[in-house]
Amino acid sequence: MYRTILLTNDGSEIARAATPHAVQLASMVPDATIVCVTVIDTVAQLLAQATPSGWGYDGGRIAVESAEAAVAAERADADATLTTLKASLEAQGVKNVRTAIIEGHAGTAIVDAATAEHADIVVMATHGRGGLGRAVLGSVADHVVRHAPCPVLLVRPPRD
Repeated sequence: MYRTILLTNDGSEIARAATPHAVQLASMVPDATIVCVTVIDTVAQLLAQATPSGWGYDGGRIAVESAEAAVAAERADADATLTTLKASLEAQGVKNVRTAIIEGHAGTAIVDAATAEHADIVVMATHGRGGLGRAVLGSVADHVVRHAPCPVLLVRPPRD
């Protein structure tokens, strides 16, 4: 039923809560593939966050170089996270695992990845914020649920 499972992971403890669910779904289909995705910022996103106008002072050369270094560091962290996740999934018996690092806004990037991969389901963790917290901080999960081309399984992290 679920041949292609898109599993999001940002390296956080919360994100790891979704992994067992993806493994369980994959175990139901012999040739299932789990596509592990991590979304990182773009240089433009970092510049927009760093300065009120979205551009660095005096033409932004220093700001751009700093943003490029930050994106490179995010990419290296994401690569390490996905390498570890892939090894863990394979150790749990998942035969087909692919990874992808995508730059962009998380919600949009996940929906685009689900579409490009022809995902049958997206599995992702959620912080479980509601009301004002979601309104102020936004919700990647909310965006994905509303726009994904397939079902979305949201996993709330276990409560301490």
